[in-house]
Amino acid sequence: MVELKEINEDNFEECIALKLNKEQSKFIASNLFSLAEAYAIKNSGMNTPITYGVYNDNIMVGFIMAVYQPIDKNDPEDFENVFYLARMMIDSKYQGKGYGKQAMIKMIEIMKEYPYGAADAVVLSCSRDNTIANKLYTSLGFIDTGETDEDGDVYLRLDLR
Repeated sequence: MVELKEINEDNFEECIALKLNKEQSKFIASNLFSLAEAYAIKNSGMNTPITYGVYNDNIMVGFIMAVYQPIDKNDPEDFENVFYLARMMIDSKYQGKGYGKQAMIKMIEIMKEYPYGAADAVVLSCSRDNTIANKLYTSLGFIDTGETDEDGDVYLRLDLR
């Protein structure tokens, strides 16, 4: 059974040791970078990073990270509170077993509890070439917004309300 456990000083090295296959690594930052980014985001004071190890039978098989982003009152184009799904990966040794989908379902359940405040949606960006990830996200109800980020990745959205 898949569980999400917060990343902390007891399991961060295990998280850093997780790896993707060579082809997938072009689509997603390393877990080391992601944890450093979470630390920097937390210290900025506005947004709240949420980092979890994905476990199956007490073995870490993946990593998932979201960032709670409340409305930035200094940005006139920012009109809603969202969770930004920054990372989701399953170690290459454990792929193809449904752990990614189960982890996403659990993460969405956590987000729907609004642990850091109410949110209207979960948003993420994903390369169109990352067909496996796109298939996973659309199977969970994420919709292509038609917008792209600076890297050309498409934004996907799942309404929470």
